[in-house]
This record gives sequence, structure tokens and C-alpha cells, in this order.
Amino acid sequence: MDGDYPQVRRLFPDDTPVKAVVKTTDLIEATRRVSLVAERNSAVRLAFAEGEVTLDAGQTDDAQASEALECTLDGDAITVAFNPAYLLDGLGALGTEYVRLGFTQETKPVEFVGLSEPGGDLATEFRYLLVPIRIQS
Repeated sequence: MDGDYPQVRRLFPDDTPVKAVVKTTDLIEATRRVSLVAERNSAVRLAFAEGEVTLDAGQTDDAQASEALECTLDGDAITVAFNPAYLLDGLGALGTEYVRLGFTQETKPVEFVGLSEPGGDLATEFRYLLVPIRIQS
């Protein structure tokens, strides 16, 4: 096909100082559960700390959800928020047992790469880049 295409590869960071590894199916199921209480077009917040990631959704007293999952974190604790539909689309396309999320900053795009096992080889044939939603402090 002829034509000019965007330089997509340059959007992916060269280095991600903060990395988290989570079981893909657990993250998908938890995202689905907590996003049930999220209002339309609102975010699911993921707070990564050593040993766990906590997913939160819903900002009102009427409906809130929170769930913690086991994860490994290499780097400082970080909190990001995503549109749950976009998060689920990327996770579902990975097709691997684990996902590694690579962060540069809380407001910068996050790289999703599949892993067969924690510490294993990256499945680089498919990488997903997702821009977080800005979190109100």
C-alpha cells in the first residue's frame, strides 16, 4: 500500500523506569467488576504499589467499587486512570497470561506488553499504548 503513515514506533517510550506485572485475566475481570459502578465516560483508577494494584471506580456515595490484585512492581509507586473500555480492549488483544505495564510518568502513555510468565520473555509482536486520563487530586 502506498501512502504516508504516522511514525507510530516513536510514540513508544525507549525506557520505562516503572514496570508492573499483573495476571491478565485477573486485571480484565477486576476492571469489568469495578467499572460497573463507574458513570458513563468516567475512569477506573489503578494505584500500583509493591505487591498489589488497587482498582477504584465511582466517585459518589451511591456507587463506589474497589478491588486489590497481586502484582509485582519495579520502581516507585504510581497511580493512573484509564477509560475502562480502552483498557479492556488492549488487555483482551494481548492473548498472554501476564501483562507488563511500562510507565514513564502518571500523565504519559503507558505501554502494555504480554508475558507468558513473570520475568519471562516479552511478547513484542503486539504492544498496546494507552494514554491515561488526568486524575483530579
